[in-house]
Amino acid sequence: MEKDSEQRSYSVDEMMEQLKKGKRGKSRSEDPELVTRSDGSQVMRVRKRKRRTDQPARSTRMRQRRYGFISTIGFVVLLVVSGISLLLVMARFNSKGYREDVEQSLSQSTGAQVGLTDLSVNPIKSQVKSVQFTWPSGGLPKSLKLEEMDARLKASSFLSSRLQGRELRASSGSMAIGPPGDATPPLVTKAEKSLDFESYHCNQFDLTYGTETEDPVMRLRGTELTARPGKDGNGLSFTLSGGFVRFGDWSEFRVKTGGGEWKEGSFSLGRLYVRSGESGEAVFKGVKPVTRHSPAVFDLELIQFPIEELLGLDSLGQLISGQVDGPSGSLTFDPQEVTSGQLRIQFIGSDISIEGFRFLGGLASILRKDHYIRPEGGEITGTLKWDRDQMGIEDLKYEVRAHMMLTGNIMVRQQELSGTLQLGVPEALMMKTLTEPRYSSFSTPRKGYCWTELQLGGTVEQPNDNFLRKLQAAPLKTKAPESPDLKKAK
Repeated sequence: MEKDSEQRSYSVDEMMEQLKKGKRGKSRSEDPELVTRSDGSQVMRVRKRKRRTDQPARSTRMRQRRYGFISTIGFVVLLVVSGISLLLVMARFNSKGYREDVEQSLSQSTGAQVGLTDLSVNPIKSQVKSVQFTWPSGGLPKSLKLEEMDARLKASSFLSSRLQGRELRASSGSMAIGPPGDATPPLVTKAEKSLDFESYHCNQFDLTYGTETEDPVMRLRGTELTARPGKDGNGLSFTLSGGFVRFGDWSEFRVKTGGGEWKEGSFSLGRLYVRSGESGEAVFKGVKPVTRHSPAVFDLELIQFPIEELLGLDSLGQLISGQVDGPSGSLTFDPQEVTSGQLRIQFIGSDISIEGFRFLGGLASILRKDHYIRPEGGEITGTLKWDRDQMGIEDLKYEVRAHMMLTGNIMVRQQELSGTLQLGVPEALMMKTLTEPRYSSFSTPRKGYCWTELQLGGTVEQPNDNFLRKLQAAPLKTKAPESPDLKKAK
């Protein structure tokens, strides 16, 4: 027992010596050692020291952290610089000076005085409350106003002085054009454009042609307008959709589609389609453009068009109704004379009705046939003429077979009705004998009808004629009782 206790007791010096021996033994174990192989060959064997596996990973993580910190700082700096640059660009585009530059550029490129209201530019949506163009005398355009405009700008807009984008839209707009004056048109320069869009769109556009003191010769209202720069970079080509058009005091027509071109101070209409009802259509085609040097000419074609709209719902259209075709017609007016508008078109139609003429009631009374009050199913031909001051039908022929025929001319001027008609009544209803008509105011048969001449008067609201007066003046050729209308006329 004492021996074991002595062996387990060490002094400090002994303990230090034992530690030194352990280190020496370890170092010796790492020294090269001569080893004899089974085949008798000898080699030196060295024990490799174990490398600490966590040292490279720790170094990589430190480098990644350092790079990430630098990248974050760079990104923040870039954001700050970009934000400051954007603020400076926005401040420039929304400044009074830039708005004045845009106004000046537009003025140089259009020849008009230009005024912008509330220009607001930003990368998301740029807006203008209104823009007004006013041209001095000398050209066709007089004024143009667009309201509530907006657009999405291209990124390149903020690197240049031009506002660029795909489409510039306006909620409403109106333009007035009129006869060119004697003054020289304003000079239009080739200044750099401040606006550069692929198209310009207006939801509700109005256009008038005329003077400030007279009713316009042409009015276009409520149409949807899209304009695009010309292929050669000059002028604008445009398309129309919807709305209404009216020429002078002629009827107002509903626009289907249309298109044309504005170039070098002249207006050219390609085609304008107007609709009425389910199938009625009128087609205007520009032949000569509207310029300050020559009259403008438009071809006109009618396809199953309501004759009451053609004649005017507040004019002769109150007396004649049905559908007609007009394969050939023309509309002409001189840009320098607003009152020079002229329309001429030949028409033909079937299943036409007439009503309201006073002689129809008298005819129904003496023949005792009520269907004469409003004849239906007739065939009609004639030539419509309109010249701003009056509208009329020349070479009129209206026939309801075996019932009646009308030929002659009808004219309306300021709602006053005039004209001369030949009224034909079948000889079977009018002849007392083979050679003697019942009323001396009617002729003997010709082409199966007995004829009398009518002079129209009154207004389109209350037409008048001399039918009953002629019957009163001519003695009856029969002892049949007089009609109530004839007695009243006496």
